[in-house]
Amino acid sequence: MSDKTDISEQKSEDKKDIELEEREKMLNAENKAHNKEVMEEKTEEKKVPTELKEGMEVKPKKIPIGGIQMPGFFTRSKSKERCKEDDSVEVEGVELIQKSTENNDNSNSQTKIKLPNPFRKSKVEEDGDKTTEQKEKKKLLNTIRLPLVSVFPKKKKDDNLENQAQAGLASMETLDDKSTDEKSNDEKNMKNVALDDKVDIENQDRTKDLPLTLKLKDYKVVIGIAILFIITIIIIIIMALPGKNSEKSRPLRDGKFIATHTGCGQVEGTMEEGAYAFRGIPYARPPIGDLRFRYAQQLDSLQYCWNGTLPTHNSTPPCLQILSNGTLLGQEDCLTLDVITPSVSYDNPLPVVVLLGADSFMGGSPGKMVASPKVSRLKEVVFVRPNFRLGALGFLALQALSESDYPKTSGNYGLSDVLAALKWVQLNIEHFGGDKKAVTIFGHRAGATLVTALASMRDAKKYFARAWASSGGAVFPKKTVAEAEAENQSYMESVQCEDAGCLRGLEAEKLVTSVEDTWRKAQPDLPMEDEKPEEGHQWLVLDGRILREYPDEVWSKEEGLPVPLVLGTTAQSGATEKLLMKHTQWTDALVKEHISRSVLSTKNLSETASKMYSSTYKGLSSLISDIRTVCPLFSLSNQMPKVPFYVVTQPRSGLGYADVDSDVEVILGGYKPAVAEESRYFSSLQKLFYDYVNRGVIDQEMTGQKVLLVGPEVLPNSTYSHCTFWILKNIVPLYAALD
Repeated sequence: MSDKTDISEQKSEDKKDIELEEREKMLNAENKAHNKEVMEEKTEEKKVPTELKEGMEVKPKKIPIGGIQMPGFFTRSKSKERCKEDDSVEVEGVELIQKSTENNDNSNSQTKIKLPNPFRKSKVEEDGDKTTEQKEKKKLLNTIRLPLVSVFPKKKKDDNLENQAQAGLASMETLDDKSTDEKSNDEKNMKNVALDDKVDIENQDRTKDLPLTLKLKDYKVVIGIAILFIITIIIIIIMALPGKNSEKSRPLRDGKFIATHTGCGQVEGTMEEGAYAFRGIPYARPPIGDLRFRYAQQLDSLQYCWNGTLPTHNSTPPCLQILSNGTLLGQEDCLTLDVITPSVSYDNPLPVVVLLGADSFMGGSPGKMVASPKVSRLKEVVFVRPNFRLGALGFLALQALSESDYPKTSGNYGLSDVLAALKWVQLNIEHFGGDKKAVTIFGHRAGATLVTALASMRDAKKYFARAWASSGGAVFPKKTVAEAEAENQSYMESVQCEDAGCLRGLEAEKLVTSVEDTWRKAQPDLPMEDEKPEEGHQWLVLDGRILREYPDEVWSKEEGLPVPLVLGTTAQSGATEKLLMKHTQWTDALVKEHISRSVLSTKNLSETASKMYSSTYKGLSSLISDIRTVCPLFSLSNQMPKVPFYVVTQPRSGLGYADVDSDVEVILGGYKPAVAEESRYFSSLQKLFYDYVNRGVIDQEMTGQKVLLVGPEVLPNSTYSHCTFWILKNIVPLYAALD
């Protein structure tokens, strides 16, 4: 029995061995089939595009230039990833073994074998690998993006850019999938790999053939922000740069008042006829008390200035003077000026015209030299009209006054006032929209005499650029201060003073009215037999401070005057209302009789004069004008080769002749044309004057001849009327008007 049992057990064990071998063969066959399927699956997975299989390893087609390929730096092995997983995770085995074991005669002695499949990963492992890879990718992406954030401003997250970055990182991880030979070659060559979060490494080959505009598409936002940032910085810098005068124009208060600066404080003017008027601005210290009979003192200290804003809305009184009819006018504290400007701004400085008007050195100021706001606006010029001292207060030269001053000199105080006003213009006119480099001084009658004298100063360019003198005097100082002081000594007797202290203590009105009658300017007329022109009173003197050279010596030099000058007058500048009213009607006989009473009769020139000029009031006025004003100025201009000389010949409607104010009233807008010829004359003279103000020259075609005859047109001529005759007969300039 035992033998049978042993044989039976042996057969049973042999049977089991045979079954086990058959099962192993079946298992091996299944494993081979399974491995084949896995290999086919992996082959198909390799064919799937990288962007459709997130998390799978992708072998890049091209390594970009710019980064360093280092083995293991951007990659990790799968075995290391598995080692990081939890060991307790159950690995899938072979299901056939488990099934056969379960069906085995409930035998517990048979061990359940679970063989791991090296070609498959569990779901947990795949999830774990995916999670780990995403974390690593995110960490590396943040590392790359960190320096970019510090350079470029933050913007809205672009999903497309982040996907490209993730795809680029995924491609980096596959670098270790190269063959060992490729790795060693890469390690030797240490190739550069670009780490750009905006360019997809996988798509480089695909995008290299695209147009440049498409390749730069992703950079548009960054480039736009950079350009906008640069432009903003440039604008800020330009706005921050301080200009010479940052403000261009000033605002109006209550729609009428406007304020601006001066060296002594702020002033406020008013709007008039579309322009701005500042009237009564102080430009020098008041010439009263101890400053009487002294040269003008500038406002060079705060104690002479004002606080707050000075209202300059209304005109101030002119300087104390005596009019031709004997009327006393004005006040001693008078050194103020008016400014009329079309624009209180800094962006476009305008030419400046300084107006100097007086009928004589005794009075009649400012006369017709009053600026019009309308003309200022239309012609775009700034007008300045200063008051200046006249008569004894303005021009008296006395030894007692010279002894009380230093340097020891006297006279020409009114001339010093004009210089102080011109200095004020140089320092302040830019705040009124004026150009200090384009200043023209424009004088009429006695004011023109001052202009011609000032044009002879050596340093005239410091104060003005050009000059225009209308109907001024042609006789200038021939005497020194000492000679003038000796002749004026009789004045001390008339006021009963012996020193300068007494003179400065008297009432101003007494000083002005105490001048001798022979010092006053007579109404223009033909010279009489008892007239002694060499004994005529001359107000201007060679003081040594302002006038250092005799003017005729200056302009007779080859280089001429230091500044351009234009001289001119009107054809009937000697016509007066007094002469006109002498007879109800001037007949031929009355004209000839009037000529015969003059000095012309004693020189046997009366008959010739009657033939040369018409026997009318206009003809008589022309004769008087030629002897007293026109021909003396023509003679004076001949001593100045570069100085143009004009004569206005256009008669004024209602008068029938060109009176002494015909030119200045046209220039300043006071002349009202009544007929077409007057309108053309108006335009011609205004163009002539304002072209000169703007450019400083008269047109070359106008200066081909010495004289400019101004009527409806401006006509050049070689001479004027009968001036050559009177010069040859020694009538001109002997009897020329002094002022």
